[in-house]
Amino acid sequence: MKLSKIANVILIFPAVVWSVNGINNLIKNGFNSYTFLLPFPLKIHTISLLNITIFYLITFLIIKPHKPVKNFLISSSLLFLSNAVYEFVYAIFYCNALILALHFDGPAPPPFGGIILSLPLVLGGILLLRFINLKFHFLTDYKNKIFLFLLCFSSFIAVMLMLNHTGFFLQMHLYLSGQATNDPHNPLWILSKTLCIWMFFSLLDLYHNHNSILSKMKKWKKKEI
Repeated sequence: MKLSKIANVILIFPAVVWSVNGINNLIKNGFNSYTFLLPFPLKIHTISLLNITIFYLITFLIIKPHKPVKNFLISSSLLFLSNAVYEFVYAIFYCNALILALHFDGPAPPPFGGIILSLPLVLGGILLLRFINLKFHFLTDYKNKIFLFLLCFSSFIAVMLMLNHTGFFLQMHLYLSGQATNDPHNPLWILSKTLCIWMFFSLLDLYHNHNSILSKMKKWKKKEI
């Protein structure tokens, strides 16, 4: 029992610290701020950080029966895949925007690097999720939840199309290459990031084992009758 509590603290503490740091930074510096992942010298967009940490904390705490290692693996695998999917879709739109806006002639190659790097991550994330689900059976087969996931995914793609239409990806290229000083991150981008991370939450069968026990108890009662 004590070992389980210690494991919970160890697995939750970093996410809590990063969440508090992110909220504090968001209040002080606004939506376009960046937050360091203490104690590492890495910084991430504050909105991305809060989406990731809050998703992790809620998923880690809500899955029943609660087992620290199992809940950590499930939460982490879902986050890994959601971020990989986002980066892959983002890379497609980013590459497309640059190809349409810039003329790649001579020795300059098309910007396919993001797609090449993110595609293996998506495939690896799917395999990882599949493997963990075979062990813990946490993904739902309930049609309404699957429909909700597809609806969220469609909404995510729709928002990315809207971002593309407004020139967001070209603006990001100019900003990242130092040709522009204004950070183009906007509410639509925030919505796209939020949708992509949280759409996977709908696939969780949060009380799988609990429901299995209840169904078994009902079967036993029917046999007794």
